Amino acid sequence: MLLTLFTSFLMGQRLFNQASVPKWPRLTYERSHCSEQMLDALPDAIAMFDSSGMLQGCNRTMRNLLGMPELVNHTNDFLDFFQRLENGLQADLAYLLPGISQAIYRAHHPFYCMHRDGEGERRRALEFHSYAAPAPATATLLMIRDVSAQMQKERDRADCFAVAAHEIRSPLAAISGYIELLQLESTPSAWAGKIYMKLREKVRGVDVLLDDLTRLNRIEYEGVGSREWRTADLRAVLRLSLRSFNEQRHRICLDLPSHSMWARVDVVPLLVALRNALENALKYSAADTVVTLRLQPGQTGWACIDVLDQGPGIDPLYKDKVFDKFYRLPGQQVQGSGLGLSILRSIVQHHGGRVYFKDHPGAGAHLVMELVLLPSASYIP
Repeated sequence: MLLTLFTSFLMGQRLFNQASVPKWPRLTYERSHCSEQMLDALPDAIAMFDSSGMLQGCNRTMRNLLGMPELVNHTNDFLDFFQRLENGLQADLAYLLPGISQAIYRAHHPFYCMHRDGEGERRRALEFHSYAAPAPATATLLMIRDVSAQMQKERDRADCFAVAAHEIRSPLAAISGYIELLQLESTPSAWAGKIYMKLREKVRGVDVLLDDLTRLNRIEYEGVGSREWRTADLRAVLRLSLRSFNEQRHRICLDLPSHSMWARVDVVPLLVALRNALENALKYSAADTVVTLRLQPGQTGWACIDVLDQGPGIDPLYKDKVFDKFYRLPGQQVQGSGLGLSILRSIVQHHGGRVYFKDHPGAGAHLVMELVLLPSASYIP
């Protein structure tokens, strides 16, 4: 696809560069212009060279990468752009990418460079690929792909699993210790029942952690949920979320508006997010207190799902950090995988929404999930 577009652009550009464009069919000009627009729309930086190494064109992403201005007259060919930059200088690869031309030969391996943008200088990882255009064209296409975000995601993923390995080792060590106790002949039989209960508890903890890691990987790194998107009344979704709280249902106060609030949701992941929010509130509040799950209109076009508890609350210093993977509040001894709020945030972002802890005067924590509502004309599914 890219090579076809490249060849189409080169062939059309040759015609377009002639002094008398009207002599050529208008269709050829329009195809060239269309190819040019398509190249500009590509997220990768692209430069095109003929067989002698002369630059035939580059797209907008490449110009932005090099810090070049936009074309003054869009009807001029791309070569004129570089000729205006320094008249008479051959725009070969070494000139186009000064100081890093050797990196071209490290195809498919990231090359790090410093890039200055509107926010200052930052380190970027660039990956180089070169392609030869099919006959009859004799040209080369250079594609530069910014893989900084991709590599950062991979680093985050590696860090996550490194911490996960540490989290798993602790219960496994405890399980090993309990098994050794059971193997000792001197262990009183009365203790055996308690030891088996501890074993089941630790195994369940590992199982929950692995489930959470799998879910987080699917949503955050693979960018997918259950893919069961549907139009739903958020009131019904909140009611459905309470079904997994049979034993603690009496502690949850459901506060819903009288009118429907329709949204496009991925139902299964959203139910997971609601469950995680409620479980977190229940864990951090006393057994004789109430947790409120409330749905209400937010800013125009948004719905607010609030979860309020009567626990110790969250210090403003930690309101953002609690969404980090495996983060636990200082001084809190609460069981869990440490991934519940991370998963919740990923799911809400998967829906194009926002999640945060709001200041709650007095006591307790106030979690807010904001989701996009459908326009009023689309309320009826």
